[in-house]
Formats: sequence, structure tokens, C-alpha cells
Amino acid sequence: MDIREEEEQKYVFKPLSFQCFNSEKWDGTLADLRWVKPWLVPFKVPLVFAFIAFGLTTIIAVVTPKFMAYIIDFGLVKKTESFWRLFSILISLVVSKILLDITYKWLVTKNGQTLTMTIRRDVMRRLHSFELNFFDRTPTGRIISRSVNDISNLSALFTSNFFTVVSDFFVITGSLVAVALISVKAFLIICATLLPLSIYMLNVSQAQMRWGRYLRGVVSRLSSHTAETINNLAVLHSSPYAPKWQRRHDKLQKIFAQLTRRNILVWGSFSSIHVLAMGITYSSVIVLSVFELRAQSISIGSFIALCSYISLIFGPFFDISEKLNTMVTSLGSVKRLKDILPAPELEAQDLRVATEKPRGDIRFENIHFGYSPENKLFENLNLVLKEGEITALVGRTGSGKTSLSQIILQLYPIESGKILWGEQDISQMPSKQRSQWMSYVAQDLFMFSDTLRENLRLYDESISDEKILNCLKNLGLSKLLGQFGEGLDTIVKPENLPLSQGEKQILLLSRALLQNPSLLIFDEATASLDQWTEALWMEEVAKLFQGRTTLFIAHRLETLKLATRIIVLDQGQVKKSFSKNFGEPVSESQLHS
Repeated sequence: MDIREEEEQKYVFKPLSFQCFNSEKWDGTLADLRWVKPWLVPFKVPLVFAFIAFGLTTIIAVVTPKFMAYIIDFGLVKKTESFWRLFSILISLVVSKILLDITYKWLVTKNGQTLTMTIRRDVMRRLHSFELNFFDRTPTGRIISRSVNDISNLSALFTSNFFTVVSDFFVITGSLVAVALISVKAFLIICATLLPLSIYMLNVSQAQMRWGRYLRGVVSRLSSHTAETINNLAVLHSSPYAPKWQRRHDKLQKIFAQLTRRNILVWGSFSSIHVLAMGITYSSVIVLSVFELRAQSISIGSFIALCSYISLIFGPFFDISEKLNTMVTSLGSVKRLKDILPAPELEAQDLRVATEKPRGDIRFENIHFGYSPENKLFENLNLVLKEGEITALVGRTGSGKTSLSQIILQLYPIESGKILWGEQDISQMPSKQRSQWMSYVAQDLFMFSDTLRENLRLYDESISDEKILNCLKNLGLSKLLGQFGEGLDTIVKPENLPLSQGEKQILLLSRALLQNPSLLIFDEATASLDQWTEALWMEEVAKLFQGRTTLFIAHRLETLKLATRIIVLDQGQVKKSFSKNFGEPVSESQLHS
């Protein structure tokens, strides 16, 4: 956690060096911009209109001081032109600029927010498509930081910030040309100040981009640390070594503070130098203009125009530096998103052809699988789950029971082999339909922070309240439902759900059954049920399994009464397999003989 890690040592801030013109020092910024491009394509028409509007705004901004000089010289001093006619033209220009400015900012903001929303949707869809091994190796805090904070930072690229930078650049360029036409000496004075200041600004922006990405990495680690702390409070409270965990948090906070101070100091130094340079340039040009006025080299109107152009140059210049800083921060977010999402997933929706609801046995053919290349769990595994049968999968811890259910659900990829459901390869099924045909109840009792209704039907509006209530009745939960103040409209939170762990588990079983799946998978489904509740559950729910392919993963012998087939796994291989009658008990000797 040293402040100068390997990634940061690649870049050293040099305020007046020419490294800002070295493309490598911008760490692939152009490639980052190309990564964003596919999302911009659908919005090209409104963006073209926005470019036209802001282009006209820029032209009016540059022309206005010169036109004011003309009004002063020919409308007020020499009086060779009608002042009121010229003044009305000036007012028309100002009003037009205001309207065009509002138009392009509205277009950019409206479409920019829609674009950001599209990226957020695509990123979330992409996360849904990842297999579980991605989440196993990636800290939760990092995922949250990228999918929430970094996408929010991206909005700076799609709002008026980008157009403001481009517009300000053209305003400065046009103003410099106008100054050169009025006074070459004033032009040279401004350039002598502006060139080194521009180099300074680009180096500051480059540093902010590199350091900003590192700073957000520290924030990700802080988020992960906080999440781990909350999830493991019971362990930390009972451990004498918890202060060491706290010191880790303190060290991260210290690094964050150091990085923030450095960024503020570098940016503050530039803003101070900018103000100083503007003051010196302003004073020098005014003094020069006074001498030229005495020598009648310039007119009064030109003198006033020069003062206006200095403001038009240095005001937008500082605005560019601020917006550029925000934009390079956004590009840092692009780089962090690319670490998780190697390519834009505009086609993230499942494009596989819809298939008919599968029928037949589920066959594992020559399955090779492991969580890492050096740790193989299944090698050449062959197994059949008979259609309509209730199969119980038993075995010691680490034998591969849960892993088998997870590869059926396509949560982890297999290295080789096939899982066939009838004649269909499960891996080739559209994910949306596959999830409709399978229901899974895990060991973890997870409930969403939503109504009890949505927790049970999982946002499937085709499942009516009547169907939900009938399912709860069949599982013996009708009386418990009366304990909820608002029935199915009760908002589920850990602190307001008056259920035991066993009752919650039955609730999750009802969630699975409401989906009316062809395949039911229960991983330790009765682990939290007491003996009486388990007996009640077995009696009530057994009839719901008839005609449905069901897979139980369990250690308890009571649960095995429901099974019509037992498969014993040992070190990733089928050690034993036998059939039995429904409701018939199973002994230890039958499993291990």
C-alpha cells in the first residue's frame, strides 16, 4: 500500500517539460476515446445539430468585441454610421448567442444523460453475463466503484464539458487572430505568456489523469475493506487481532489523504500562476495600448476590443483547464471500466436462437472442470439425472456437490465435455429461457430489499397474488403471512421480517416453485429447518415435485426420503448410484458400503 506503487512510478510530474506532447504519457487516451465511440454512434444526428449550434455561438463570441469596436469608432466617435442601427445588430447577436448556447447545451445534456444511462444498462447487463469465477477473483468494492462511480464520471464526456473545451479553444484561437489584426505587439505579449502556461496546464491535466486513476484505485480498496468489515463484524468483535484490521483501514485513509493533498496542491499552483500571468499580461497590454493610442496607431474602439479579447482568452483558458481536468478524470474511468469490460457490450443481449422447452434426461458427458488450472475437481465425469426423478446428491465436503449444480446453471464454465438436456446443449440455450426452466435454492438465504411479493415472484408479473398465496398455503406459511403488517406488500428487510431461518428457507423454496421450472436444484435446502418443520415441509411439498426433475444436495438422511435416486460423489467422481422408493429411508451403510 505504499504511495509510490509500481504503476505510479511510471509517471513523474514535470510542470514545464514537453512530456505532455508525448502520446505514451497519456497512457492510451486515444484508445480510450475509441472505446467510447460505439455508444456515440446512435446519437450522431443530435450531436451534429449541437456542433452547428455551438459553432455559431463561438463565431458570435469572437466577432462581438470587434463589432463593438466598430460601433464605438464609427457610431460614437466619427458618427459615420447609425449608432442605433449598429446597436440593434449587437443586441441581435447577443440574443442569438444566448439562444444558440441554450440549444446546444440542452441537446448535449439531454442526449448525454441518455447515453450515460445506456452505458450503465449495458455494463449491468454485462455483469449479469459474467460467470461466478469473475466475481471470485474481483473484490466487490472494485466492481461497485467501476459500475457506479466510474460510469458517473463518464458523464463529463457526454455533457457540455466536451463542447465547452472545444468552444473555448476556438474562442481563444479566434481572439488571438483578432488581437494580431489590431496589434502585433499585443499579440506577441499574450503568446509569450500563453505558451508556457499551456504547457503547464497540459502537464497538470496529464498528472491529474494518472494520479486520479490511482486515487480511485485506493477508493476501491477502501470500499472493499468497508464491505468486508460490515460482513465480518461478528468475527472482528470476537478476535483479539481486530486492531490490525483497523490499522489497515487507517493506512488506506492516510494514502488517500496524501494523494488528495498532492492533487490539490498541483491544481492550486496552476490556478495561482494563471491569475498572476493574466494580471501581468493585462497590465502590459494596457500600457502598450496607451502608448499606441498616443501615437494614434490604434483607435479607442480597438483599445476597448483588446481589453475584451484578453478576457476572452484568459477566462476560457482557465475554463478549459478545469473542464479538461474533469474530462481526463473521466478518461481514467474509461480505462478502469476497460479492465472489467474489455470491449463495449452493445450486443450484450443474448442473440442465441430461442429453443423449445427441453425434455428428457440431463446428461453430463466427459466433464472436465476446475476452479483453477492446477486444481481439477471433475475429470471425465459422466452422470445422468433421469427426467422426472428426484435425485439426491450426497458426499463429503469438497466432493463437488455444489460445483455440479453451479455448472448446470452455467455459473462456471466447464473446460471440456457437454451437459445435454435431452438433445440440447445447456451452454447453447438462451440465458433468459434457461433461467425460466431452472430454479435454484442456495444455502445462502438472500432476500432483496423489496416487497415480499417481488421477493417471491422475482419480478415476474405473470405470477398472480392468488398463485403466491396458494403456494404459501401448500408450504404451511399462510398463518405466518398474517404476521406481516401489509401482507405481500410488506417491504422485506432483515430487521422487519418476523421469520426464523427455517421459515425463510421455506419462503425461498416457495420462490423456486412459483417459477414452475422443469428442473429444481436445492443446495442444502433443509439445512436451517428443525426436525418438525422439515417433516411438515416433506409432507406438504412432496406432491409438488411429481413429474419434475429435481436435484437435492444434502447431508441429512431425513431429506433423502424424498429422493427416488441417490448419487454418491467422492473427490469429483461418482462413487455409487442406486434407486429407491419415494419416502423410503436411507441408512449410512447404504451410502458408504
